[in-house]
Amino acid sequence: MPIQIMISSIVSITSIFISNWLGRKATKDNFQLETKDKAYKNYYIPLMKLLISQNKNSLTYYWIVAAWYNAPEPLKKTTDPLKILLTTNLELLPPNIVKIVPEYSVATSGAALFFGDNEYRENYRQNLQESSDFFDEIIKKSLTEASRLSKQLGYPDIAKPILGSFVNMEQTDMNFPRYLPAIYQAEGPRQFVGEKPPYY
Repeated sequence: MPIQIMISSIVSITSIFISNWLGRKATKDNFQLETKDKAYKNYYIPLMKLLISQNKNSLTYYWIVAAWYNAPEPLKKTTDPLKILLTTNLELLPPNIVKIVPEYSVATSGAALFFGDNEYRENYRQNLQESSDFFDEIIKKSLTEASRLSKQLGYPDIAKPILGSFVNMEQTDMNFPRYLPAIYQAEGPRQFVGEKPPYY
């Protein structure tokens, strides 16, 4: 076989291989980008909406979740909005958040049992404390990831200021301890210090 024909054949085969490889890579990249966009819209945006719906001084597990466990009827709820967001979008979450989800789910279910009808059930206090710690960890990791994804996807980085507010609140003594503010530590459910309940 003449050398020119051999070279031409090799070039053709190589071109086909490279084209196929580039095509597969582009398909993979597009799929990854679509998955990131889905995660951003289905998990991170709803999470940020949940956080900004709160007063900036109330960015704690107690005020966002547990206060509803402690609310009087008919306002009382036993569902955790963060737990629902996590479990319904589990396949879209990064591994560093996924590994916390089972522990948080168990802890927050137990935390709901802490608030009895007329008194605190002290054997569930640890669940409340653990829920608050896991909550803080999940929120900080989620907002950090949301900030990173927004840059990749070309969206405004709205997660960064929310994270800043959350960390600032975490570092203050306001609403301390975060799992159950001090003014409620010695009080039974729905018994408030002051003239009226501060948040219902």
